[in-house]
Amino acid sequence: MLFHTPEFIVLMVFTLLLYYVVPSRRVIILSIANIIFYAVAGIGNLAVFVLVSIFTYYCSKMIRGRFGKWFMIAAVLVNVLNLVFFKYTVFLIRSVEQALNMSLITDNSFWLSIVLPIGISFYTFQMIAYVVDVYKQKIEPSRSLLDFWVFIAFFASLIAGPIMRGQELLPQIENMKAIRFNTANVRLGLALLGLGMFKKIVLADYLAGIVDGMLHDPAALSGGEAWVAIYLFAFQIFFDFAAYSEMAVGIGYLFGIKLVLNFQTPYLSASGTEFWRRWHITLSTFIRDYIYIPLGGSRKGKSRQYVNLFVAMTISGIWHGAAWTFVAWGMFHGALLIGHKFYTEVMDKIGLGKLRASKLYHVFAVIVFFHLTCIGWVFFRIPGISASLSMLKKMFTISDLHIPPSLYKYLLLVAGLFVLHLLEYFVFKHASSLDKFWHKWFPAPVRAVVYTVIIAVLVVFLQTEQSSFIYFQF
Repeated sequence: MLFHTPEFIVLMVFTLLLYYVVPSRRVIILSIANIIFYAVAGIGNLAVFVLVSIFTYYCSKMIRGRFGKWFMIAAVLVNVLNLVFFKYTVFLIRSVEQALNMSLITDNSFWLSIVLPIGISFYTFQMIAYVVDVYKQKIEPSRSLLDFWVFIAFFASLIAGPIMRGQELLPQIENMKAIRFNTANVRLGLALLGLGMFKKIVLADYLAGIVDGMLHDPAALSGGEAWVAIYLFAFQIFFDFAAYSEMAVGIGYLFGIKLVLNFQTPYLSASGTEFWRRWHITLSTFIRDYIYIPLGGSRKGKSRQYVNLFVAMTISGIWHGAAWTFVAWGMFHGALLIGHKFYTEVMDKIGLGKLRASKLYHVFAVIVFFHLTCIGWVFFRIPGISASLSMLKKMFTISDLHIPPSLYKYLLLVAGLFVLHLLEYFVFKHASSLDKFWHKWFPAPVRAVVYTVIIAVLVVFLQTEQSSFIYFQF
């Protein structure tokens, strides 16, 4: 069920009404809404989700006992195996087929009938983080199965994050009865919901049509055309994923629940380290806290730190999809993180560390890193390692960098999107001041007209064919 569909809007409005009219039954109301929301994707997927959630909940209740470590391990293993079965079985079998040059899957094989449950990668990581935090005594295990279900399956963040921690969301759910209707929260929630819808249906879906048209046959593109296509894809995937996350946070505010904002203008990053503090923030913090640090982090010397970074980012790539291109994408970002750390160390040793503080250097670094990010997006978007490498070869062949005049408009579009990115940074940085200015200097009738125009534009775009969010496939 997509956020920008009439079906979801009806479900959300009906749930909101019950939520504020019957505050004593809020957990039950959200529990049922979560079931309805996920059941649309398939009863079988819902059954698996519910069973894994119940198993994880009862394991977490036993973690503080004598065999707590084993219950924690059991919960993690069940969640990982559930993810591996649905997401990676066919990929692993196909990889073995290629390695051994033999056929293991027939056209009517059972394995080809496996359907990836929507949101499985997100709720798996959320449950793993929960049981590990309970084991490490960072949080107390949930006292109620319904509270835990709302925490894991809250329909705002279920399908594509943000990946919430127990200490962030569970206390809000346990104190849900005390939440009061707050006009400021509703205003902020509607603003984020509207911003997300605009990014999705006006920007991301528009860019999707261009990108799909250009990349339907990557081999036919020149190097210059490939750069333009990947520039556009970079903004398409950002607007698409940020749209879902901002809509999720906005929906949370409507219910008086604060979710974590997942994006902070990532294409203004000057390094890989900064990028992963701005892009898919809840995933990068999960990778840091539950993979990188347990591997040893930076505690065991530089060489080991580099290995840990590389392994952690490779796992991040595998999480994104069952294909070698995603593995390559993760490894590429691991290499960028290692390269940045090595580069900064060298700069400091030769006395040029202060150079990085200059504004001119920062602008140059942002431009360079945006192009490095785009190189990574080639692996993310183009199916097959050989096809990705072939396209990258063209992108780095000087004689092949010509751009047809018909694509100049798309270069202008990319420049405009970057300006929009800068504007977004400014708006988020000064959101409070801009909100006060808006309500102080623009009377209610003017604001009403602006809101009406925005709603009308969104309604017009909603009449077109709706595409799913890119990260639904993960």
